[in-house]
Amino acid sequence: MRVLLIEQDSGIAAAVARELKKTRIDLEITECADTDGLGAGSSGTLDDYDAVVVGGIPDQADQISALRQGGVNSAIVCLLDFRCTASTIELLRNGADDVLVKPINGGEIRARIEAARRRAHGHNTNALTIGRVTAYLDGRDPEVDGVRLRLSHREHAIFTVLALNHRRVVSKERIYEAVYGLSGSDPLDKVIDVYICKLRKKLGQAAGGKYIETVYGRGYKLEAPTEEDADPVQVNGPSPRAHAYPVLSLATVAGA
Repeated sequence: MRVLLIEQDSGIAAAVARELKKTRIDLEITECADTDGLGAGSSGTLDDYDAVVVGGIPDQADQISALRQGGVNSAIVCLLDFRCTASTIELLRNGADDVLVKPINGGEIRARIEAARRRAHGHNTNALTIGRVTAYLDGRDPEVDGVRLRLSHREHAIFTVLALNHRRVVSKERIYEAVYGLSGSDPLDKVIDVYICKLRKKLGQAAGGKYIETVYGRGYKLEAPTEEDADPVQVNGPSPRAHAYPVLSLATVAGA
C-alpha cells in the first residue's frame, strides 16, 4: 500500500511515519502546504497513491476541497491535533474520507484506509469471492477453498490491484505503479508479463481455470473462469467415447 503524508512538522511526520511503517505501508512524505501542484496535472498524480494523509498544513479544509476539485480520487485521511466536531464536519464535507486525532495507531489508520479504498471500488467487505478464490483486501494472501495461496510481495501487489478492480480491465502501467511505485514512466511489458504469468499459473494450479484474462491493447482482468475456461475434471471410469455407440445385449443378438 502506497501512502503520501503531507505534514509540515518534521517531528510529527517522523512519528506518523514510524507508526505507518509498522503496518508495511510504503510511505512518502512531503512538507508541501500548497497542494495545488499535486493534483491530476502533476507528474505522478496523487491517484498513484492508495491514500493521502493530510496533517498539519494551513487551511486544511480548503486544501482538501482543492484536491477533490482537481480530480484526485485517492482516499484522503486528515489528522487533527485535538478533537473538534466542527473541524471534523468541515473536513468530511469538503471531501475527506476519514478524520483521526493524533497520536495515531498504525493499524487503525491502515484499516481505515483499506475501508475507504474498498468503498471507492464498490466493495462493502474485505473478502471477495471470485470463483473458488477468496481475495482479501486487508493484506492477507488469497485462499482457494479455504487453503492459503502463498504469493510473493510483488505477486501480492499485482493480485490486490486486480482484485480491487474485479471484472474491470487494469492497464499495465497501473500494475507497474502498484508493484514498483513509479509513475510517469513507460511500463516494462516483459516484467509485468512475467509476474502475470507466474500469478496466472499459481491460480490455475490451485483453483483450476484461467482467472486472469489478457485484454490485448488494454491490460488484464481478474474474473472467475467460465465453464468453458475451467480445466476439465479427471474422473475414474470409462472414456466418454465408450458410450458413443449402443451396447447390444446377448438377448438382442439372439433375437436378431
